Amino acid sequence: MEVLHTSFVAKARIDFEDADLEDVDKRNSYAQRTPTTTLPFLETKEGNISESLSIQTFLAKKFKPDLLGSSIFERAKINQWIEFASCEIQKCLQDIIYPIFNWKEYNKELSDESNKKLKQYMIILEKELNNGKKYILGNKITLADIILFRYLRFFMMLHFTENIRKSLFPKLTKWFENIMNSPEAVEAYGRTILCKKQIKPLNIKFDKSKYSLENKSVAKNEKNPLDFLPPSSFDLESFKQEFFEDKSNNKGKTMEKFWKEFDPKGYSLWWIEYQNLDTEGKKLFRTKNSKNFFLERLDDDFRRFAFGIHGVYGNEGDYKVRGVWLWRGNEIPKEIKENDYFKYLTIKKLGIDKNNDKQLVNEYWTKTNKGNKVDGRALADFTYFW
Repeated sequence: MEVLHTSFVAKARIDFEDADLEDVDKRNSYAQRTPTTTLPFLETKEGNISESLSIQTFLAKKFKPDLLGSSIFERAKINQWIEFASCEIQKCLQDIIYPIFNWKEYNKELSDESNKKLKQYMIILEKELNNGKKYILGNKITLADIILFRYLRFFMMLHFTENIRKSLFPKLTKWFENIMNSPEAVEAYGRTILCKKQIKPLNIKFDKSKYSLENKSVAKNEKNPLDFLPPSSFDLESFKQEFFEDKSNNKGKTMEKFWKEFDPKGYSLWWIEYQNLDTEGKKLFRTKNSKNFFLERLDDDFRRFAFGIHGVYGNEGDYKVRGVWLWRGNEIPKEIKENDYFKYLTIKKLGIDKNNDKQLVNEYWTKTNKGNKVDGRALADFTYFW
């Protein structure tokens, strides 16, 4: 997305195509067209260029040279901060953020050490902005700002709470907010929602071909308000186990049993949709981020009380993040209300006595092959919340 950001700041006239990295054949076919067999890549009249920084440098030099500095010294300083971001801050990203998305196995010792280093790096940047500069080199944005913003965005959204931001690096936070609210960043990234509650990795390795209670490590450290609801005849954990063990295409027996055993007094069903900005829902990889950031902000303990499928539906240029959820109780729980994305959600309660609503639940929960029509849209990507 930093390439998108650079192109918008530079007002570069280029077209973007979503490679869909999960489509192995498509990804490989694209990779063969690049000098390094890596993505992303840029097609030009002179030839193809791969690697994000090389593409950004090319776009800046061609369309907005000021992004690279106006003197030898400025160019060196810009390169300094780019290397600082890609070498030092990137290492912290791998140990702190990657495990949240299960991109890397969580290691507490490495995470704690990276967190200490990260705070030191933030203080370094805070000092650099201490003389009232709007951007890292002065009063004009450069490629260093764009790349630093890209690496810090995950930390600002998932790791650094408001208290930490205000106490340790208020000037850096102001710099970050200035960029995140710019039209170019909004168009490239969509909404950037700052962290209220620090998100920590959940040590669950999920294989959707099977379901095992032993794979779940959600700690019950304290009582949840949902624990105090009257007992329900519906066994959520048994349903989950049966659901994932059912290998049939439409999970017919499982869903038939679900509707027979469902307890509408103890549980409720809901349809949720993220409200796109005008610039959102255009590219699949960006839309997936909206889905994932919402899910990662849900408390791990909420898994004891809920089940859902949340996905991206539609086609290039018109994607929606939607899902159908089951949770304990008949009201919207605090886990949803306290989610930073809550004010951007449309939430509708579904009625089990309405055939259309039951059909909607069946569609979302059983049509999970890419391209399946669900709620009038093609499935592009989805995640189980279990």
